[in-house]
Amino acid sequence: MNLLFWNLHNHENSLYIEKLLDEHNIDIALFSEHKNFKLDFIKKPHSNYKIIPAMGACEKILSLCKTNINIKTRREQTRYAIYTFTAHETLIILVGLHLESNPYSGSDARKTTISELMFDLNALEKENHSGKTIIIGDFNASPFDSELVQKNMFNAVLFKELLRKCEFDTYNGKKYRRFYNPMLDYITESVQRYGSFHYTADINSLHWYCFDQVLLRKNLMDRLISLDYCKSIGNKSILTKDGYPNSKISDHLPLLVEVDLDGK
Repeated sequence: MNLLFWNLHNHENSLYIEKLLDEHNIDIALFSEHKNFKLDFIKKPHSNYKIIPAMGACEKILSLCKTNINIKTRREQTRYAIYTFTAHETLIILVGLHLESNPYSGSDARKTTISELMFDLNALEKENHSGKTIIIGDFNASPFDSELVQKNMFNAVLFKELLRKCEFDTYNGKKYRRFYNPMLDYITESVQRYGSFHYTADINSLHWYCFDQVLLRKNLMDRLISLDYCKSIGNKSILTKDGYPNSKISDHLPLLVEVDLDGK
């Protein structure tokens, strides 16, 4: 299954998106900062995509999927939406999110939203006996930040071996299920895959940030096939001449993720 997440920076990028969906055979696409997204191409007679119906509580995420995918919105909050669909008779839980902006909001604001999300997600996983969850979106935090690694937050580890040894952490007598965060394995200088967002104004700036990420539960971590920050769409670069995200298109690069959900 091919997933796309893109923070559109409130630009009308329908032509780029239509090409992205076709070029990468996207099954499910999720967008944030989408208020000017017109979606005209979905209305075309030959369109293979539909809007995933929302419950009305999520302002930050808009999602599309192929018309042959039966997907349901199960939980929503202003900054996240939780969906379920079945792949080869296995229930998959998919979360799209856009956490509070960094540096304009602190980690405490993001942690408040994460706490609400994890409450909803844990209940849904328990209800459906599902260990196959994917979270994708703009976390506005880096892989090593406390929002990602704290045990009562996402509890996301960067090494599969830790998850193979133990899927749960115990802290103060309470068990916390882990996520796998693959970003460390895919950020590399060899192909100039540095991150999805470029920012230099802060005195402690990292220059490149991996704000757009994907997390997977243990049962899916070995099914991740590829992950990439898209730098061109068709034959057109979406970077500036200096090699940074072109803010006239978006200040974030699209995140492309392929996961094997064939059930074998």
